[in-house]
Amino acid sequence: MKSLDIAGILVKKPKTVLLVYTIITFLIAFNAKNLYMESDLGKFLPEDEPTIKLLKYIGEEWNIGDTLIIYVESDDVLDLETLKDIDYVTNKINPYRHDRGELDGIVSETSITSLIKLKNSLPPPAGEGKYELPSSESKIMKYVARIGEARKTVLTDDYKASAVVFTLSSDADEREILKRAEDAVASVDTKMYLVGTLPLRDSLREWNLRSMAIIFPLAIFFVSIVLFAFHRSFKGLIITFLPTAYSIFMTFGILGIVRPQLTMLSIAIVALLLGLGVDYSIHLMNRFLEERGDHIKKARKSIATTGKAVLLSTITTAIGFGSLMISSMAPLRDFGFGCSLGIVLCFFSTLIMVPPLIVVLDFREKVEVPAWKRLAKFATKNSSRIVFLGVAIAIFSLAVFPKVGTDVNYFSMAPKDNPVVLKTKEFSERFGSSGSLNLIMVEGDLKDPKVIKEIYNMEERMRSDFRIHNAGVTFVSIADIIKKINLEDLPDDSIRLQLIYSLMEDKIETAIDEDFSKTLISVNIPIGLSMEQQKEVVTAINSIIYNTSIPGGKVYPITGATPINVAINDLLFEQQTRSLFLSILLVFATLILIFRSSLHAFLTIIPVIFVLLLEPGILVSLGISLSVVTISIASIIVGTGVDYGVHITKRYLEGVEEGLGKEEAMEKAIEGTGLSLLEAALTTVAGLLAVYFVNVPSLQEFTKVVISMIILSLLGAVFFMPALYRLKKI
Repeated sequence: MKSLDIAGILVKKPKTVLLVYTIITFLIAFNAKNLYMESDLGKFLPEDEPTIKLLKYIGEEWNIGDTLIIYVESDDVLDLETLKDIDYVTNKINPYRHDRGELDGIVSETSITSLIKLKNSLPPPAGEGKYELPSSESKIMKYVARIGEARKTVLTDDYKASAVVFTLSSDADEREILKRAEDAVASVDTKMYLVGTLPLRDSLREWNLRSMAIIFPLAIFFVSIVLFAFHRSFKGLIITFLPTAYSIFMTFGILGIVRPQLTMLSIAIVALLLGLGVDYSIHLMNRFLEERGDHIKKARKSIATTGKAVLLSTITTAIGFGSLMISSMAPLRDFGFGCSLGIVLCFFSTLIMVPPLIVVLDFREKVEVPAWKRLAKFATKNSSRIVFLGVAIAIFSLAVFPKVGTDVNYFSMAPKDNPVVLKTKEFSERFGSSGSLNLIMVEGDLKDPKVIKEIYNMEERMRSDFRIHNAGVTFVSIADIIKKINLEDLPDDSIRLQLIYSLMEDKIETAIDEDFSKTLISVNIPIGLSMEQQKEVVTAINSIIYNTSIPGGKVYPITGATPINVAINDLLFEQQTRSLFLSILLVFATLILIFRSSLHAFLTIIPVIFVLLLEPGILVSLGISLSVVTISIASIIVGTGVDYGVHITKRYLEGVEEGLGKEEAMEKAIEGTGLSLLEAALTTVAGLLAVYFVNVPSLQEFTKVVISMIILSLLGAVFFMPALYRLKKI
């Protein structure tokens, strides 16, 4: 009776219903102003993961936050005027050199000018005894030669590029520092660019928010083309679009209250909800137009039949997305929550808005395609061949499963044409690093020469390991600095070591803690290494660490950007397997409750499982690896793909209840709902196409795989299900 009462209200007071729902929507949507973009890849790991815990501890202990790099280009970086420009910019960004970030937010700074000034600060004859740039170019070249290999982290061999690396404090005002850096770079003649994790994340944060604003109208445009091709009416566009638009506004409004942090995956929420929400509107609208009688009778019948089918689809889709919420990766949990919330809101918006909109707009058109009847007969008559073909393709796909790769590439998650991304890539190619932080923490009595020697020996073992050496990994530690100051020799007595410490001035503050019990080894791991190479390097470094004995101390495993990538990569298959298993289990259980038959539930979910078996083949054929973006696809397909089977099974059971033969009921089911399914699939594809145009490699890969699997889900439901029903004589 509730559906009947609702139907009466919706069509008797359509304008009132639409007005009230509009007010509610915009009151909720207003909270979207709280949303912000999070682009830290480390957020994909659980907080209790050892790599994250260690990095967090180091950040708190040394007050270390992000990195900011000034990338300098010049015909001759060592030209005195260029060096003065670098020195000017450095002093503007880091005005308080000895404050350890308390006043200006900069904990440390490394540049060719600071290295030259450090050499010049040595007492004569080694230097001038002043921490400043010498006026003599010959002295500059002499100091650069003395710096040796250490200069390669801030100076290219051709002297045409240099880097100024700033380490920010953990509580630094990042936007204020960025503004300071932008103003300083703009005030000199030398070409300088901001790169590194801080400007990259800031640029991506703004870009991602802009992309969401672009995707919505673009998706509307593509979906409109599909809808117009089917209905040839702008009224049809309004009826199908408006409920979905309201749902998306409310979704992000609610997220603004409960989960305001967005990630790159959040961009896909807009396109998915637009495609799927429009599907619900299409199904209900087409059924409303298919029925006979007055508006109230049409509304009652469509809500009681197709409305129930849409509800079932909503439940199964929400479960598919909701399975991602068990992930230990916070962005995947947020993505799953956002999609589940949005799809539920799409159902309510469809139910509340579609009948009133049809009445208000006096929409009457219904598309008929006679070919669907022939298609239905073909699917039921050729069941054996269809099942055989499907099984053969699935077996082939499973055979290539071992070839499915995993990849965690930060730059694949960045737009190709973003200026900061392009310059960061260029910088990475010239210096072999993106400026990301990789660290090894050592505990021990750093006033003991034996500890320093063991740190150096450990580094040497790492440098000589072919896996580490061939990857171009370099290390810089307190032991290296001490050896260089002590004329390429490590001191044997504590007095000599203490004297060297006194000569290191402020450099000691960033290398060693206050009580000389902990130090950090900086590990430069080049960008562009494959995931296998990254894992090999991290494994090799940790293996040497585990076999190193520091007198009275300890060496901790490497932490930072690369170990985080490796840790995320190791979680990918586990995360997909867990969420996929749960989503299939819950959807199957839901289908049993819905159809009150385990057999009908099984036959409804079989096409989805069939499509999931094709995922390895799709990934390999398209040359796409499993990543933090594509990992969610399997659960998405369980949620979206099962919709097609639900609608066909529901129509089939309606036909059986009306007294039709089972084969005829299946033909009628495909004929009656098939066109809506095709339209729904094409609108979902059209919505997702908008994501492809954001020019981000990982999102483009995500789009290609999801579109492929949605099309296969449609084909599986239309061809595979009738074949299975006929084979089993149900």
